Amino acid sequence: MLGLVEFIHSSLIFVTMKTSPVFLDTKPVSYIIGDGALAYSKRLLKDFPRIIILLDENVKEHCLPVFKSFIPEVSISGVICIKSGEDKKNLDQARYIWDELTKMNVDKDALLINLGGGVVSDIGGFAAATFKRGIPFINYPTTLLGMVDAAIGGKTGVDFIGFKNQVGLFIDPRSVVIDPVFLKTLDEKQWQSGFAEVLKYGLIIDRELWKILRGKKISDIDNWNEIIMKAARDKIDIVKSDFLEKGIRKNLNFGHTIGHSFESYFLKKDKPITHGQAIAAGMICETWLSQKIYDFEDECLEEIVNMFDINFDRLDISEDIIPTLLDLMRQDKKVRKGKLKFSLLRKIGKAIHHVEISPEQVVGSLKFYMNKSW
Repeated sequence: MLGLVEFIHSSLIFVTMKTSPVFLDTKPVSYIIGDGALAYSKRLLKDFPRIIILLDENVKEHCLPVFKSFIPEVSISGVICIKSGEDKKNLDQARYIWDELTKMNVDKDALLINLGGGVVSDIGGFAAATFKRGIPFINYPTTLLGMVDAAIGGKTGVDFIGFKNQVGLFIDPRSVVIDPVFLKTLDEKQWQSGFAEVLKYGLIIDRELWKILRGKKISDIDNWNEIIMKAARDKIDIVKSDFLEKGIRKNLNFGHTIGHSFESYFLKKDKPITHGQAIAAGMICETWLSQKIYDFEDECLEEIVNMFDINFDRLDISEDIIPTLLDLMRQDKKVRKGKLKFSLLRKIGKAIHHVEISPEQVVGSLKFYMNKSW
């Protein structure tokens, strides 16, 4: 017997094993989170007659050997390698995945493992959900962004004609396996990209997490197992209570309305930036909007902005692109009747959604960001 200790986190039941990883069964998704999760996950795979792995060229080189070394007894029937990068998350690449699954004669009893970052889990989930009207899939995130955000929550999809996540659907994986062992393969840019989403959870829901992180550079943090568990559980809790994003899940969009416009702008310019760079910039702008609307202390605004500035360089943008950014924001999924709707902060640790913001207010936030002044 492993000796199990059960405890409650909001409405969710977690089971902690002495050997480290946390097992969480939220129905219909099970999660294994923490050191040792990869090896423990082999019991999830034993009932599938065929297993196909989807990955990109970077994951194939750096992470696939790690995967195989921890669960060598798992038989892999095939590997589909796609091109890395947000600019490759499109229908052409989805079609390539469908073509490969067809060539392999994959049926509905097979399992697709999405081994990779946010792009792999987004497009892999979308391809699995639509192939033969749905085959099961499991997400094994290999980036910090994937571990705390992209692999959790059932959002799948592709970018379309330059707009982020324009085509997709909500569909749950069978399981999500989150093991920090893969973080050893990341470069600085990918660490930073995921860190933006970790900071977001501290701001919108988890004041304790913010207190752990505030004032620190990412290079000064060493308790990543604890931080990943906290951030992942924050998102799981929200998703469990609002899977289809009708209410509280919209709070997760803090920083994303303006952030996605930055991301799409640089994508269209063929100078892609990471999701985290874009969302960090978006959170600076949307913190400024929050402070103007909800009138919290200037010191709070300064604390938040300074935290992003010690961890992220400001994007190189100028006022002449503001009309383009506003046009991109009008394609945002939260727009209703032509009005921009934002998720903003009432204070650190508490967010509010469906806040109508005028174009003039958005312009003010963008000028604040560009001028780097109070």
